[in-house]
Amino acid sequence: MQARWNGRFGKTDEAIQNWVDLLNRESSRPRFKEVGYLIEVQALQEARGYLEQLESDSDEDISEKNYLLSKCYLGQALIPQAKEKIEQAILKKPQNAKYWDLLADCYLELGDWREAIKALDNSMRAAPQNAETNYRMGMIYSFHEEYHEALRCFQGCCQLRPREFLYWEMKAEMHLLLEQLKDACNSYERALRYGGTPDLAARLAYCYVQNGEVKKGIQYYKYTLKYEPDHYDSLSNLAAVYQNLGRSQEALTLLERAKNIYPKDPILLNNLAFTLVHQGRTRKASEYYREALELTPDHPLILYNLSVCLTRKGNWQEGIDLINQLLKIEPNHSAGWALLGNIYDQIDQSEVAIDCFNKALKLA
Repeated sequence: MQARWNGRFGKTDEAIQNWVDLLNRESSRPRFKEVGYLIEVQALQEARGYLEQLESDSDEDISEKNYLLSKCYLGQALIPQAKEKIEQAILKKPQNAKYWDLLADCYLELGDWREAIKALDNSMRAAPQNAETNYRMGMIYSFHEEYHEALRCFQGCCQLRPREFLYWEMKAEMHLLLEQLKDACNSYERALRYGGTPDLAARLAYCYVQNGEVKKGIQYYKYTLKYEPDHYDSLSNLAAVYQNLGRSQEALTLLERAKNIYPKDPILLNNLAFTLVHQGRTRKASEYYREALELTPDHPLILYNLSVCLTRKGNWQEGIDLINQLLKIEPNHSAGWALLGNIYDQIDQSEVAIDCFNKALKLA
């Protein structure tokens, strides 16, 4: 009790000493609980020293001793030794799920994720109701871009613990990666219902917009911004939705709010300029495009958009220079060749214009 009390109040050194003192006392049974406490506070050498000199009689004690030794070795980056010990524990007690979980940890440290999955699959057989094991498998599959398998695991999590929002969120993420937008929307809805954050509402809004349900998307972006007024992605994405709907002033208001948060985001500056162009404010748009180019001088989209803006104002030579810079970066930029052709056509250089149009057509 004294050791636990010290540990709870941050007196780790005193707690370790208390537990070590207990281990040094005579006992008819192995003190595995105290060893577990030592491992929790990373007193691995003390725990390992006790276990390595401990003589065990029953299969139960031998298995638990090897399991705890494996945890010590794993914590000390002695991976082969950890793997050997946990395999010995599994030989004695193959029905113990936590042993398989630890073997999976060893395989992950060794970089063998497929063997880790096999170990976790055995853990699931030993404890079929353990949703966290399914979740771990899902995360491993997801990391290695096995999205269908990851989805299957997260579906299992949702069946085992249907009110855990994180499981529904991960299920939704897999649906989104697999371009199953309707299912993604349904899963995000469930995640939000069971305690998801405003950020989750923004993900749901994105899915609805991508699925063509723009009104619902706007509704959830507004929900996010109600609780997080400075939610950058929602400000930017809702602005894009408004711009596509022809509501450029509402888009501009949101983008200016976003600019107050991240004033040096070149893509945001590009979007601001694009919206201003649609309002006929090309001079101010040019300023934002130039500011964006100072941050990313070779960004093809910004180079192209500034060129369009300049040609609308009749700044032919600067437009030509920018498009030539763009074409050095992306020689097959068909829209760039077409714009260059239009400029040369405007300044009565028809032969050069025709060459540009021909290149644009062959690339289109």
